[in-house]
Amino acid sequence: MVDAVGSQQQLHKILLAWDYFDLWRRCESGGGVFEDLKDVPKTFSSFKEYQSVMEPLLLEECCAQIMRGVEEGEVMSPHPAVVASHEHREDFLIVRLVLQAGATEVYTDNDLVLICKENPEAETQTVNASLHALGFCEAHEGQQVLRVKFYLVPSGQACGARGVQRAKAMSAGLCTPSSCWWLLRLGNISTITREWTALQHAHLVPFIDILISARSRAAPASKHLDIPPGMRAAMERDCNPSQMSALQAGLDGTPVVLIQGPPGTGKTRTILNLLSVIMNSAHKTSIAFLSSVVAAGREGSEAPASGLAALLPPSLEDRERLHAAQCPWLYGDLRAGRNTGNCRDDVTPYDPIPQGSGVHDDCFGLLRRVAPHRLGRNMGPKAHVLVCAPSNSALDEIVMRILRSGLMDKDGANFAPSLVRVGVRSHHSVSAVSLDNIVDSRLGAGEKGGKTGGGGSAGAAERDRMRVAILDEANIVCSTLSFAGSSVFYRLSRKFDVVVIDEAAQAVEPSTLVPMVMGCKQVYLVGDPVQLPATVIATRAVEKGYDCSLFKRLQTAGYPVKILDTQYRMHPEISAFPSLEFYEGRLLNGEGVEDETTQPWHSQPAFGPFAFFDIAGKESTPPGGASIMNKAEVHMVLVIYRELVHAYPQLRRSASVAVISPYKAQVKLLRDTFRTALGEEAARLVDINTIDGFQGREKDICIFSAVRSPAVAKKNGRRPGIGFVADERRINVGITRARCSLIVIGNIRALQVDGHWANLIHSAITRRCLYRPKPPYANWMADVLAGTVVGRVEPTAQEMAALEKSRARAARIAAERGAKAGEYAALDVMGGLEGQEGEVAGNQATAAPGGDGGGGREVLENPGVDEGAVWAEEEEEDEEDKPVQLDAAAAITADQLAAAARGAGADDNGSGGGTAAVPAPKRTAQEGGAAAGKRARA
Repeated sequence: MVDAVGSQQQLHKILLAWDYFDLWRRCESGGGVFEDLKDVPKTFSSFKEYQSVMEPLLLEECCAQIMRGVEEGEVMSPHPAVVASHEHREDFLIVRLVLQAGATEVYTDNDLVLICKENPEAETQTVNASLHALGFCEAHEGQQVLRVKFYLVPSGQACGARGVQRAKAMSAGLCTPSSCWWLLRLGNISTITREWTALQHAHLVPFIDILISARSRAAPASKHLDIPPGMRAAMERDCNPSQMSALQAGLDGTPVVLIQGPPGTGKTRTILNLLSVIMNSAHKTSIAFLSSVVAAGREGSEAPASGLAALLPPSLEDRERLHAAQCPWLYGDLRAGRNTGNCRDDVTPYDPIPQGSGVHDDCFGLLRRVAPHRLGRNMGPKAHVLVCAPSNSALDEIVMRILRSGLMDKDGANFAPSLVRVGVRSHHSVSAVSLDNIVDSRLGAGEKGGKTGGGGSAGAAERDRMRVAILDEANIVCSTLSFAGSSVFYRLSRKFDVVVIDEAAQAVEPSTLVPMVMGCKQVYLVGDPVQLPATVIATRAVEKGYDCSLFKRLQTAGYPVKILDTQYRMHPEISAFPSLEFYEGRLLNGEGVEDETTQPWHSQPAFGPFAFFDIAGKESTPPGGASIMNKAEVHMVLVIYRELVHAYPQLRRSASVAVISPYKAQVKLLRDTFRTALGEEAARLVDINTIDGFQGREKDICIFSAVRSPAVAKKNGRRPGIGFVADERRINVGITRARCSLIVIGNIRALQVDGHWANLIHSAITRRCLYRPKPPYANWMADVLAGTVVGRVEPTAQEMAALEKSRARAARIAAERGAKAGEYAALDVMGGLEGQEGEVAGNQATAAPGGDGGGGREVLENPGVDEGAVWAEEEEEDEEDKPVQLDAAAAITADQLAAAARGAGADDNGSGGGTAAVPAPKRTAQEGGAAAGKRARA
């Protein structure tokens, strides 16, 4: 059983014993909470080892979040506080602090605070090292009182003797009534607390052995489930083979299922179909029996049956046999080891009723662990499903899709499931199914203004009871990963059968564990490790692999993954490069996608499906900032947009154009420039955002501004690195948002120091899509569109040599690290991934939650770490005199790109004399034909 309170107390003792100023000094010098941290391995030998690796990394991340405001230069405002009273509770000191009117609004429950005798922000004095402590904000009491918890037991403090002295002095001071202090909010630790609790109880997850060992297992064949015939027929009409394979992956009882969804492959649609399958799948023998009696009934009938009648046995005796096969517990007691016909029942959570207690096993159905089967149209098991995602935006996208299109019942017809959205900051479009709104409705607190139960303890208790009842009743509960660890989930009497986690590759591993400790029997991890990673603030933790998601760790350890291999978003000329570079050439183009994404503006080559504009601008940093911008690229973006909407006025009136950039400073400059040049209303139609803000979204036309253009170093004549712009996951997300046209603007001499960018530039050259504008850009663009100037350029021999040299160097470095070009692409067989991850340790971009735009987070750059510089630094001094020999195994040939653009990337590995970067998957002619004939839109 999960002891959430005990785990929270344990964490509080650790955090509140820290010496804040000592920790600050250590972080400034490059240290942290621990002197040494362990690398995250692909697999663990035991749960004890798992905890020993993950716990310090989680605490290191907590420390980084506490120090984050200081590092970013945010102005923190401490508030004067007076001790009103105190009490001792176990090992903690509980102090009630009185603040000025309105000051308590800054603080929220579960905040970590710093209390000092002197103002911590004062510049004219040094803070007394012995009179400060960290505290935990438990609750608000009235308008001006905060209840704060401290841990001041001398023996439990950090920093040895100095910590003991500090604890004694603070204990005496805080126990003095009317003593004056300064209180400073450091941040909320709700998410950290829930992740810590999950980590302490991960051993309760029924399939924890799979999570730590990455070894798959399935239930016996007699326990396998299957999709009902009516549903299967409907799904096979709408889904391609890879989607059907993903939908059936968990029916054999495999507790952990991984589904990789590259851009535009219908990941969200697959999740909705997956929910339909989970809620309606039945035992194979039941479905086989049903199919046989239906066939027999139709053979003996002159007129074919239709609808529900076609699925019911013809005789009463056969119906009773079917009912007994599907509901065995109604014909005998349900005990451990009994075959219920549902493979998920083999993996059960703890039994709340101890054996021999004398309590009826079933408690009249109140504690029944198997969801009751329904007769008639809804006949079949209705699983209790928890759907999670790291962010509110990703979760609400699923909820809105369910509300808009519903799910599929066992007959293939549409139905609306019982759905509840739990949490805060949900989108207004899903308010109808939010838990609080449903509670208000049931308690009669609607628009009529009836009495609510909100006032007083009795009202609060009634609302709490109602929340639990609603969550128990719902078929599908939707929550963010963090909120799934809130107290209401621990009080549910009906545990979740299945957990589905969307964007699983964007969550750190402890966060993914949060919904699993609720006693689920099966989990589906859906995501794409080749897109944006998890958000991790602690650089030291990133270096040890803490930002590696559970999805990615299992995949790199060889765990089988189902990949959705047919994309329906991008024009083939856009999808060709990411398919070969990031997905081993496995990404196919859906039927008709080229026709649907071909547009009138493609008649102008500069506005074709793919174009690269080489701008030798100059990067700069705005005053007082740490981000980077490039004014020349901003000017070029505006010129391209103006010419587009001038030549094709329909684009001016639609929100079909997006501008994407990795840096917040560039995004701000772009927005300001567009508002000034076009006006507020016109500029609003252009969606300008960071890469983080655009994950999961798409536009007809995307203009990507790479920004980086550092000056050549005078000392050795080499260009420095390009920072996290070199991260392959950011490149992949940035260039796969466009449906019809992708226009990349960047400095090829600066970008080619990275292997992936060098390959993209090479792709533009081989496809004759490279342009080199000359100032003034507006005049040059007008001449190109008029045909008086040939915009496309052929690079010089020297430029090509430098480009090929960069690609060869990148391939050599990747080979030395044991990496493959398409390392993250999923494999459908065990043991398909070998070797190390080949990832530059510093190439992890840290990000803040809640970035503007629908997709997720915005970038928080660290100007002190230029990760991409590793490519230049690892170049040998005497390499300049060596002949350039391009590693054919890492090159993407022009023939491959052309084949992929034609939608034949899976069958044609290129015949231009070079070897493919990675082998294309082997597919039968039947599979290839079936894939081309299916449609599955996201």
